Amino acid sequence: MKHRWLTTIGYGLLASGLLATQGWAQRGLVLSTDGVPFPYPLSGKMRWTGSRLAGCDFCVGRPILWSVDPQGNRRSVTLEIPGAGYVQARDVAAGPDGSLTAVGFAISDDSRTGTFLAWISPDTTHQVITRVWPYSPNVIAVAPDGTIWTVGAMMNDNHRTVHPNVLRHYTPSGQLLASTIVQGVRKGSAGLYEASNGSVLMTSNDRVGWLTDTLQYIEFSFEAVQLGTYNCPSMGYANAGDLPGIALSSGDDLLIGAKWQAPLTALELDRATGTWKPVPVHSDSGITQMLLGFDGLTLVTSAGGNSAAMRRYNWSAAPAGSGQ
Repeated sequence: MKHRWLTTIGYGLLASGLLATQGWAQRGLVLSTDGVPFPYPLSGKMRWTGSRLAGCDFCVGRPILWSVDPQGNRRSVTLEIPGAGYVQARDVAAGPDGSLTAVGFAISDDSRTGTFLAWISPDTTHQVITRVWPYSPNVIAVAPDGTIWTVGAMMNDNHRTVHPNVLRHYTPSGQLLASTIVQGVRKGSAGLYEASNGSVLMTSNDRVGWLTDTLQYIEFSFEAVQLGTYNCPSMGYANAGDLPGIALSSGDDLLIGAKWQAPLTALELDRATGTWKPVPVHSDSGITQMLLGFDGLTLVTSAGGNSAAMRRYNWSAAPAGSGQ
């Protein structure tokens, strides 16, 4: 997980006209649970998906996929791909039933290469591995119905990119349900391939949201129809991996983190205007490292400090007497 130090952003964006100031219900974040500890991941990114935190340790080589529930209890399982001497888990997500999913790249013992989609049952006793080459997925999310969404590239036999940004929809058994080429993705300095594993894929109750590596936010319906594209506010970040987190609630509220290692500072997207508004935080108790994701309408963040902890905020109207 990346760490960045930044102190000169946030509410000053109002003066630049980047943030909407009209037409918003007065809602904010109210601290509900502070400092639920969990074992800190050894490597790779982690995020809240489904109903738990998910990630991987030793993501390159012999990945161990893990999840942590709201009480801080961890469960882990080694990703097993028969005949593979090398496995890279690019991204991991949890399903609403506690299952784990992953996408990645593998090399067999006889040097054959391929890409995969993995589904692991909630009790970790059953794994379904689907080879999806020449599709090369980099990010993954699980919808409320348990189906799986990914974004990646279509490749040719020479491992060159044919279509750089492709959205695909699968069942847990690996059946392809839909596939579409994402339009209008902004190019980065490295070229077209912006579906890197630094980007983030999320779902709500009715849509899929994708934060590209070049800090565009793109939404799709569950019919794989592209709904809209929005630019993140200019806050000095170069790519998605620098951002202090992004979260999409079950009710389609989209929040991004604005500061690393500071009291919680978040911005909310107004889709009607394509602008961003600072989110009031009505009670807090210290440093927030990053936004991990939404658990329904509850925002989950990681607390700063020497130990890993989850801090949860209710997304609700301002309490009486808050003055916000």
